[in-house]
Amino acid sequence: MPKNLHTVSQKQILDAYDAYSLQYAQSLHNPAIVRAERLLEPIKKEYQATIHQYMFWMVVHMKERKATYTLGLKEALGYSDSADEKSARAMRQVLEWVHPHRLQLFLQFAQSAYMATQKYRNYLSEAALPCYRIRVPMLHANGSYYWVHQTSFPLEIDDQGFMVTHLNQNYVGLPYRGELLEPPDVQFTAIGFTKIKDDLLQQARYYFRHILDIRFDPIHGKIFEIYFQNPEAGIKDIERVTGWKGMDIKNYQRKILRIASEYFHYPFATCKEAVHYLHRIGWQYEVLRE
Repeated sequence: MPKNLHTVSQKQILDAYDAYSLQYAQSLHNPAIVRAERLLEPIKKEYQATIHQYMFWMVVHMKERKATYTLGLKEALGYSDSADEKSARAMRQVLEWVHPHRLQLFLQFAQSAYMATQKYRNYLSEAALPCYRIRVPMLHANGSYYWVHQTSFPLEIDDQGFMVTHLNQNYVGLPYRGELLEPPDVQFTAIGFTKIKDDLLQQARYYFRHILDIRFDPIHGKIFEIYFQNPEAGIKDIERVTGWKGMDIKNYQRKILRIASEYFHYPFATCKEAVHYLHRIGWQYEVLRE
């Protein structure tokens, strides 16, 4: 029986996010590290709409599951700013601005990066906090999508090492034309922690490497393995390693290309291009093995 290729809807993704964020919010304690005012006050004082018309800041409160404060959002994306609890936006509403074709992977990137940093939560302090950078397509109030370059910093952390609030610095860039989402950059801001950057990325990719398991068969895993080990491999190389016939290999490649193109809403030109993207975002062929 063919596998279901249906890509989950925006509502399904946001419903899953709501369930996860509620569970996370209920696990939080009172903040042990607080630096909100120290970081926000200089931003408030120096902000000038005419100079920073493509930048906006957002404070996300994980326990309340809201964007409790924004600055510059009106000038940058056309939405009204939030300055108090009455005008705070539910994070679900903010996530509705992310392009539906990139929402699922964006949330997986964000969650996996955060989970990866938990390995180092005993190191968290005022001098050593994780930083997260990603580029994501977001909806402007004018109806067009633009790439938003987002950098996220923790503001408050509880005594378990879990993030209570974080500050997002956002820059609105070029129009979004359907390009693919790339993995985030994750690192600790303190000097001396750069040596664990590679480990952080590996940890993060471990958490989102299962995104396509249900769509590919174990037999496709062998093609992934060959391409991962030899990016320049061709049909003859796959024939030599597997003993499969060339026509069968081409059929397997066509299926990989179709599945990846449908899942990511992107017209990959070749199977190899699709496989290389999957490799770049950290997806691993090992999860296909029985």
